[in-house]
This record gives sequence, structure tokens and C-alpha cells, in this order.
Amino acid sequence: MSMNNENFNNQPEEEEKIDRSESTLFSAPAETLTTRQRKSTLQKQRRLVIILAIIVAAAICAYFFVVVPIVNYVEETAGPDIELLEGEVLGTNDRILMFEQMERSEIQEIEVHNEYGEFGFYWDEEDESFYVTGYPEAPYDKEKISSLFVSSGYTLSMKRVTTECEDWSEYGLAPADNPAWYTIHGREGEEHTVYIGDPIPTGAGYYVRYKDRNAVYILDSTLGTTLLQPLENMITPTLALPMNTNDYFTIENFTIMQGEDINIMITYLDEEEKAAEASMSAYKMLAPAHYTVNDSNYSIALEVLTAFQGTSTLAYDPTEEEMEKYGLLDPEFVLYYEYQGIEQYIMFSKSENGGYYAYSILFNLITELDAATMEWLEWDLIHWVDAPIFMMNINDVETITVESDTATRTFDLVGEGQELVVTERATGFKPEVQNFRQFYKTLLSVDMQDYVYPTANYEGLTEEQIAALDDSKDLYMTLTILTRAGQEKVYKFYPYSTRRAYYTVDGKGEFYVQRDMATKVITDAEKVMTNTEIDSEAHS
Repeated sequence: MSMNNENFNNQPEEEEKIDRSESTLFSAPAETLTTRQRKSTLQKQRRLVIILAIIVAAAICAYFFVVVPIVNYVEETAGPDIELLEGEVLGTNDRILMFEQMERSEIQEIEVHNEYGEFGFYWDEEDESFYVTGYPEAPYDKEKISSLFVSSGYTLSMKRVTTECEDWSEYGLAPADNPAWYTIHGREGEEHTVYIGDPIPTGAGYYVRYKDRNAVYILDSTLGTTLLQPLENMITPTLALPMNTNDYFTIENFTIMQGEDINIMITYLDEEEKAAEASMSAYKMLAPAHYTVNDSNYSIALEVLTAFQGTSTLAYDPTEEEMEKYGLLDPEFVLYYEYQGIEQYIMFSKSENGGYYAYSILFNLITELDAATMEWLEWDLIHWVDAPIFMMNINDVETITVESDTATRTFDLVGEGQELVVTERATGFKPEVQNFRQFYKTLLSVDMQDYVYPTANYEGLTEEQIAALDDSKDLYMTLTILTRAGQEKVYKFYPYSTRRAYYTVDGKGEFYVQRDMATKVITDAEKVMTNTEIDSEAHS
């Protein structure tokens, strides 16, 4: 009993000890944890010191075993030991310049002689521009001439092979090798001549020598694209004067000839000329007849001419043999036009790849053109002709005469806009102006359909049949327009089937219109005389 009591009495003490050991309130003193942390920190610091020591040791080794030997090698092989010959200059990375660099602004002239011939450029002080020697009008490529000046004026060698060459032929530089050469003249009287020999085995450069110096150098391969090219490589393949986008449509007498025949001839009309022609278009077709110009198609050709260039210059100032080679002694097509008073002549022949060779008389060069941009050169006439056969501004028309077996009606027009007054000349009748305007819209609705000549699909008129037409028996209607400027245009219609009528404009024609439209013009003219309502969109 006493033992049990003793155990019972001691139980609270044991529980109190357990509670204290598990409670954070009775944790180990802070001094014990700080000591552990200090030990951990010291260990980390020791490791860091060891790592830094290793890095420093490696850097020292690298300096003494790598950097110092390289520096010593460079010092041994660089500047101080390079002996420059008279006229040489030490350039970047201790590479030798054959002569003092000559900038573009210091160049007066350069002469180039290579396997293709000779050419040059010279500086004109007055114009402050470079020109092709002998051809001051030649259009050269500004980027290419810049490359030429760099190649010739900045002779930084890849290597100086020898200072005492005993056999120039080893490098393609002997007189018998006929090496290419150039001479560059400075504006202060300097002169440098360089000979260009064989390419080095790798193709990365060329052996060269400086005149009156026995050394051989290697210059990089850019010589091959500049000094070793023909003049044509420097010439921009321009065929015609560039035109401004805001006035390219003002060119006059645009003409395409094939042999002795004029396929098409179109000219520009200024506002005064448009009024004189009573034209709604800025263009007038002069040949083969006074048809209405298809403005959209014509613009396709004009847009090509705004910056008319070929793919590359094949020959500049061509010889007769070169003209014959490209089929231009007897060209298939000739294009002529005038822009800002300057005549442009360009000849064309077919190339083997389906495109064209072209020769510009103004720029005196032959180039090649892609067929895709030149489709208009071989367009048939119908591509140049607009569908409406009559496109005149009523305000500029003075008289309209319709002649047929039905009647002859001559309408005199005075005034314009709301002030327009119409009088039928023979009778003095003044029709309703609004109804007359509908008649005028009928005239504007007469459309060209197609060629009148026979095809596989329908019978037409042959040239012999057209020539045999007799106005006394074949003529169906004559429409005559007189403008207020006194210019006259005459349309004649000749039916040759129940549906078609051949027509001419000022005596020339190749197309037909629907016969019922010719009939509608006659009937609507009669409706004007009775003020019968006219529907210009109806077919009769």
C-alpha cells in the first residue's frame, strides 16, 4: 500500500518532466543553437576559400602558360619585324596595303584593262559627279562603281607572298600572260598601277603586283566582281528615260511598229485638245484608225515604261556583230514615243528563252527583257480598242447628223449643261433636251463586238469583200459628229448579216457592232423629232 501510494505520489513529477521535455517553452538554451550555426558557417567559409584559391591558381597558370606565350608570339611576328617596301603602308591586323588608301573623294580617274576590253571613270569637277570615260551619257550602277573604287583604292593584302619575285609567270603576272591591270589617279596627282594575275588555288583571292615593284601580294576575290568584269557589268540596263508617276501618261505618239506596219499609235491629249476632240479620254488613237482607246490596257504598257529596264546589260555601244548576234539589225518590233520632248527609240527581237532582246538608241545598250512584262508588245489591235465606239463629251459637240434611208436628221447643239438647246436644222424643231440626252446615251451605248473577219465560228467579211463595199447600196447609216472646235468624225455602218454590221471610223474599220444597235440609233433619232420617250438601255 505504501508502495502504491509512493508511486501515485511520484506520478505528477514524471508527467511534469515529460511535459517540460516536449514543450517549446523548455527548449535548449539559445547559446547551444548559436554554436551549431557558427560551426556550419565556418565550414562554408572554408569551402569558399578553397574554391577561390583553386580559381586563382588556374588563372595564374593560364596567364603564364597561355596568354604570355601568345603575346610573346604576336610581338615576335608583328609590327617591329615587318619590313615595309617603299610605298607600302601597314594596315589593320598588320596586313600590308600596297599603297596609301585612296578614298572615293580623292579619286580623279580610274582606267581598267582586262580580258573584255578597257573602260574607265573620271571625276567632273564642275558637275561634281563621275562619268564613264568616253560615254558621259552612260547610266552606271552607283553601288557597283562604289565597289570598284573600294577594290582599286583599298589594296589591303591578304598576304605578301614575296618581295623579290624571280618568275612572274608563276603567278600569271608576266607580260606574256597579258594580265589585267588598272591605274588609279588621285586629285593631287598621285598615280598607282596594279597588275592582276592568276587566282590563288583556293579561289579566295588573286596574285597581284604593283608597278615597278618586285613584290607579289594576294588581294581578295572581290577583284573578280569589279576590276575583272566588263564595262557592261557597271552599266544599268536602262532602256528609256525614267518617268514620274504623276505624268507618265502624258507621253505622246506612242507607236509600235512591226516591220513597215504600224500596229498601234496613240497620243496624249491635254485639256484643250480633249475639248477640241470632244473626247472623254485623255488619249487619242492615231493609227491604224481613230478608235476609242482602251485606257486600262494602255496604262499597262505605260506603267512598264515608267522605269523601263532590262535584267542585265549584254552590250554597251554594241558593234554591228553584236547587233546581229541579238537579232537587232532587223528587229521584229520597234517602239517609239516622246516624253518631255525627248524621243525614245527601242528595238526588240525574240530571245531563245521566250523573252526579248532590246536595244535602246538613247542609251546605246542591249539588254534582255522578261516576256511576262512585255506581253503588250505583241497585243493584237483589239486589246488597244475600247468597246464603246463613240465616247464624246456632249458639251463639246456642235452638230450630230444621222443619215439613213429613213431620214437625215441634223441636230445643232448650243450651250451646255442646263443651258443646252437642241435644234433640228432642216425643220427648226426644238426637241425636249432631256429626251435628246437619252438619244445621246444611245450613241454612247454602241459597242464594238469583235473583228469582222471570218473565223471558225462565224462567217465574216474578208478584206476583199470590205474593199468591194459600195455606199450606194451597202451603206445602212452614217453618223457624223462635228465638234465645237471644228473637228469632224464620221462613222459608217454596213450590215452583212441579220445580227452584225461592219463599221468604219473616218473610213477605216476592222470590227463590227450589233446590227440592232445601228437600227436603234436611227429609230431613236426619229423619236427625238416627236418627243417620244427614249429608253437608252432598251435594244430597240
